[in-house]
Amino acid sequence: MKKLTGVLLSGVMAASMCASAAISASADVTELPADWNPTDWSYTVVGDAGLLGSSAWQPENDDFNMSYDETAGIWYLNLNGVANGGEQFNYGAQYKVVVRGWDASNPWEFSFNESGVAYGIDSNSIVDFGEEAETADVVTIMFDGYKTTSRIDNPYTVGKPSPVEGDHTYFAVGSGIFDPSWTPNVPDYQMTKGEDGIYSVTIPVSEEMWDNSFEYKVAQDGAWTISFNDVGSYEDGADNAIGFVDPDTEAVKITFDPSTLKAGFECIAKAETPTEKETEKETEKETEATTEADTEKGTETDTEVVTSESSESATSATTATDATGATGATGATGATGSTTAGGTTGGTTTSSSTTSSATGKVATGDSAAVAGLLAVVMLAGGAVVVARKRISE
Repeated sequence: MKKLTGVLLSGVMAASMCASAAISASADVTELPADWNPTDWSYTVVGDAGLLGSSAWQPENDDFNMSYDETAGIWYLNLNGVANGGEQFNYGAQYKVVVRGWDASNPWEFSFNESGVAYGIDSNSIVDFGEEAETADVVTIMFDGYKTTSRIDNPYTVGKPSPVEGDHTYFAVGSGIFDPSWTPNVPDYQMTKGEDGIYSVTIPVSEEMWDNSFEYKVAQDGAWTISFNDVGSYEDGADNAIGFVDPDTEAVKITFDPSTLKAGFECIAKAETPTEKETEKETEKETEATTEADTEKGTETDTEVVTSESSESATSATTATDATGATGATGATGATGSTTAGGTTGGTTTSSSTTSSATGKVATGDSAAVAGLLAVVMLAGGAVVVARKRISE
């Protein structure tokens, strides 16, 4: 009989999963409307057979409508005798909170999970039972108008103040990675509140703890009066949370979220030390970079020297041209019997160039500059002729 019951329950769970996936895929609302006001609507919980039995995934079922605590602004539903869904549900039961009356033709169109608006396949929330717990006396589903949360064996009571109201301090406490163990007020384990509202503390671990488990809780105000585990339970006798240290872990980060009343942990991997080969490669890269920089610098210096020498050569050439012009001017007086730069030599005319008296070669240049230079040379030659005539007289 037990075997038959198990088979039937597995069949119902499998069918509920398929129904959940198909329905999730048809959801149309993917973000909050701009004018969203949670108090304008009512809500119901839908979930798998482990959570709701034969009424799994029925958004029209009024048996699972949520009640509203106006003082706290929280919608809630306490469910009794809930079974752990097992491995296929990540050791928990799946659920969503559906907005009732949003679309009469499609009751699944608008729903929420632990992150916000739920849409698409695999967008259900999970009630975390842990790996060992088979059932829970009470599972509480809560909704604040924007996100869902759940807790085990800690029923919601209207008017009961939240254990995190007011100013409090929080300490990580436990065994294995803690020294001393189970001491709720160790200063090194006091948690710090982050900008996201999550409290955390990072605890270094040794290699001896790799591949080993540890137990932990978060103690409020450094005392055992109120302490939290990883499923939102904080009453006396609530189970400890269990963590596991992965290989190559350098530290474990313990966290606490006041909005869900849940503690958690995260392994921080050990930073890798560069190998000898990696160090050699880095050295080679640095050497290459230095060599390239030196080469570029040397090239720039050589270019500057060549440019400087070229400029000096050009200046010398100009000076030589001026001197050549002076020689040509002397020739114009008949001393050498030749005329330079545009003059006539044996009836032959040369133009747009200056002839060197030393080499007889023509040095080309700017035509306007050459013309100006010729004019100066001719005037100088004329002055010399006039001077000689006066001396002769």
